[in-house]
Amino acid sequence: MTRAVALALGLGLVLVGCGGGADSASERAPRATLPAVSAADSPACPSVPQVTPRDDGLPPLELPCLGAGPAIRLSDLRGTPTVVNVWAAWCANCPREMPLFAAAQKAADGRVRFFGVHYKASRAQALAAAKDFGVTFPSVQDEDGDRVTRSLRVTGPPTTLFVTADGRVAGRKIGEIRSAAELRTLIRDELGVTL
Repeated sequence: MTRAVALALGLGLVLVGCGGGADSASERAPRATLPAVSAADSPACPSVPQVTPRDDGLPPLELPCLGAGPAIRLSDLRGTPTVVNVWAAWCANCPREMPLFAAAQKAADGRVRFFGVHYKASRAQALAAAKDFGVTFPSVQDEDGDRVTRSLRVTGPPTTLFVTADGRVAGRKIGEIRSAAELRTLIRDELGVTL
């Protein structure tokens, strides 16, 4: 047997051993139980009037509210400059951003709206993460993430979009916002609001 064939067979055995089947240890292990969290534990979504979508704005994608409140069509988030944060329960960087958003939201005192789009995890996972991360803004939910990925052209969280009061997406930050100063600068440069 040649070395290449032996190596290929050995690799195949390793992959079969790692892949597991229905009776693998990962399938037999009990699933983690999520803490009891309800929609009331997450900020409620506002009622927003429906408007005609802009070509350079958020898409007319309607998603259910993670907390209490109506489903929201993203293109209707107008009237107030808005910071839209795409986050996920499984995102390692997202919990580090949330205190920055909470502080900026408080400093903005209504001059800037903060809004979240949670994706690629169940509603129960999202509600638990929102509580654990300290999410202070309303969010909508896309469990499979495909609609958010397609509509917002987001490849992964965290991603933050900056939307002007008239609905134009003025800017986008891909990746983690690392400091309060960075977030204040983005809000000033993209939305024209000084915190």
